[in-house]
Amino acid sequence: MKKQSIIMHLDMNSYFASVEQQANPFLRNRPVGVCAYLSDNGTIIASSVEAKVLGVKTGCKVQEAKRLIPDIFLVENEPAKYRCVTERIFKILREYTDAMEPYSIDEAFLNLTGWAKDFKAAEQIACEIKRRICDEVGEWLKCSIGISYTKFLAKFAGDIAFRGSILIISEANIDQELDRELTDAWGIGEKVAVKLRCLGISNLYELKKTDPLKLRHYLGVYGYHLWANVNGQEISEIKSETDLPKSIGHSYCLPKKTDDKKYLLKILFKLCEKTGRRLRSLGLEAGSINLYLAYVYGGHLNKTFYSFDKVFTTQEIFNPICSFIEQTDLLIPIKMIAVSVNRLTADTGQLSIFYNRVKNKNLSLLIDKLNDKYGEYAVRSGLMLGTDNLAHDRVGFRKTLEVNNENTEL
Repeated sequence: MKKQSIIMHLDMNSYFASVEQQANPFLRNRPVGVCAYLSDNGTIIASSVEAKVLGVKTGCKVQEAKRLIPDIFLVENEPAKYRCVTERIFKILREYTDAMEPYSIDEAFLNLTGWAKDFKAAEQIACEIKRRICDEVGEWLKCSIGISYTKFLAKFAGDIAFRGSILIISEANIDQELDRELTDAWGIGEKVAVKLRCLGISNLYELKKTDPLKLRHYLGVYGYHLWANVNGQEISEIKSETDLPKSIGHSYCLPKKTDDKKYLLKILFKLCEKTGRRLRSLGLEAGSINLYLAYVYGGHLNKTFYSFDKVFTTQEIFNPICSFIEQTDLLIPIKMIAVSVNRLTADTGQLSIFYNRVKNKNLSLLIDKLNDKYGEYAVRSGLMLGTDNLAHDRVGFRKTLEVNNENTEL
């Protein structure tokens, strides 16, 4: 007899703000906003429960937050602090399963199949995890936990659970829990919801009862996946921590909206360096490079560059981007730029017939080692001069930048 599939989803509540309140007791029970930058045009990337109640939520501008809550405490984000706390939390989670998937800096999936005999046992594990996070990491850190028999339903349960609570979705109560707005579900944004409403589907329960062939006809394979998700059919298994990421990248919203290529290339090189550092730290190399530019007045430009040799060094990432920018007329100011590498594989040590690739790789690894020891950018390219206050370290939530437009092959 096949074992009952048991999946747990853990989501830390108001994470960055809670970490700040844990670190500084003076901030507890007070409205706190964690910002990318403290300037008026900066954005709130996380807000405490006290701030959310008063209307300050993620995405709110700093000046708007000050208007809503004049005495709000604004804190500039410290990625290293959040990563450190996350690792302590994930260390606890790894003790309960051999299949734990970090989904973002404040979320994780655990496959408890075989580790818990039923949902009741899984709930006991959830209670123990919550207690240990409180005792071993910080009493101000709260989490919501969802438990179900598929990955989608476990996350859905975690998302709709009350703050700090545990919600189980089983075959017995799934219909009741699906009596919710379409956009309450993981993976359904407003654009998809509009398409579903045009088909006469107004909530998740109605989506569950819809003919999957109809959904596939109008929405393609994605429509069938939506139906399978709410019907408790597993289509996305827990990924091992040893699985390779699909992409690595960094983005930056420019404080100076401009078409100045010299300025843009400085920042692009820094983004390439940050991307390259992560690529090399994981022992990976890439088969393609993506560049994304967002214009001030709307619209964007996507380009994907394919490399004959695998990409490993910062310069290998930057070179095709630099050539493209130099040859492209930027008629509209740019407001956001992003660089990512894809088609990732383990470093093969492959040689190049065109240049001394081994020497360049070893030099890059040596510079990384020096920066690890003496501080980030202790050794850096002259192209990064003047970028100390630009493209700071930041924590990215696990969102993939889709780059689907016309490609440029090199």
